[in-house]
Amino acid sequence: MRNTGCLLTGLLMLGWCLSAQARVSGPCVNCHTMHNSQGGKPMNWDESFTPNPALLLGDCIGCHTGSNTGFNSTPFVFSITGPEYKATGTEPESNTLAGGSFYWMANISDRMGHNVYGLAGPDGTLSLPPGGDGSFSDQLNCAGSMGCHGRQNESGQITSMRATHHYKNHSEWQDGSTPAASYRFLDTIQGFGDREYEFRPTDQQHNKYYGIDRTGETEPADGTISSQCARCHEYYHDGSGSLVSGTAFGSGVWIRHPTDFDMSNAASSDEYERYNGGSGSGNMYSVVSPVATTDTSNTVNATIYSTNDDAVVMCLSCHRAHGTPFNGLLRWDYKSWPAPGGYNGCAVCHTAKD
Repeated sequence: MRNTGCLLTGLLMLGWCLSAQARVSGPCVNCHTMHNSQGGKPMNWDESFTPNPALLLGDCIGCHTGSNTGFNSTPFVFSITGPEYKATGTEPESNTLAGGSFYWMANISDRMGHNVYGLAGPDGTLSLPPGGDGSFSDQLNCAGSMGCHGRQNESGQITSMRATHHYKNHSEWQDGSTPAASYRFLDTIQGFGDREYEFRPTDQQHNKYYGIDRTGETEPADGTISSQCARCHEYYHDGSGSLVSGTAFGSGVWIRHPTDFDMSNAASSDEYERYNGGSGSGNMYSVVSPVATTDTSNTVNATIYSTNDDAVVMCLSCHRAHGTPFNGLLRWDYKSWPAPGGYNGCAVCHTAKD
């Protein structure tokens, strides 16, 4: 693991200049260095004499290490001490963000998060991403061709993120036309991000994920948040064999949990129609088990079953992207349910099976 403790002083200075409301602003020296030395000491936050690309003071992990307080404008995805998560990561006492945290993966078990380079070694059990086709064969990075953010055709993490932070406009729907105009810098992915990165979200304040209601088992769903996950976990999203042989798409028995599938197509009076305890018309959006929508406006989808295709099941309905205190990056401790301490977030959608 990197020496992240020395990063905190620099992060305190950096946090205020990275505005969640608009593009990066503030003195250049808060993020960059001209010569990487002063008084015979390195300027990098990890005390390395090796300059970073773009003359940055730190890499992805270095810039995004810290504790989320609700006042920091830099989203912190790793912290030195354990974040408060509670049962679902959405409670008033929680201080994780939408993606969770790499903390539990780096300190407890690699089953609790993605094994990103710089915080941990490769997965101790899995040599390839589960559900992958084998094309993604190296350790996961934050960005680049072996990562999630930035340009997928560039190997360097920082170089793949060029023309992103300085060009971001958080007040507009992210249409995926450029990395800067993509949801959370996930190239080609659409969406509308919460200004506070889902720090203690509510039905009125949360990320707006883009999803579509697919009509075919292997039909591509470019631009959706689930298609981003499918870059590594292909067969969990659009691979063949997701249904029992001989059944038509949208009917029969699923072998894998559907993604980019609108629940309104399966709504019944005793289950999906009563999502989040509702009655099937304008049900309140759940931040515990969120859903995606085809709507591309800047208006947060505070309810579902209000417009067409606004109850789209996605990968993030059950998982967080970075990590959680639970195996499989699940949003809740389903493994311990129904014993004390467990939680059945599945029941937000599967209301008749609680």
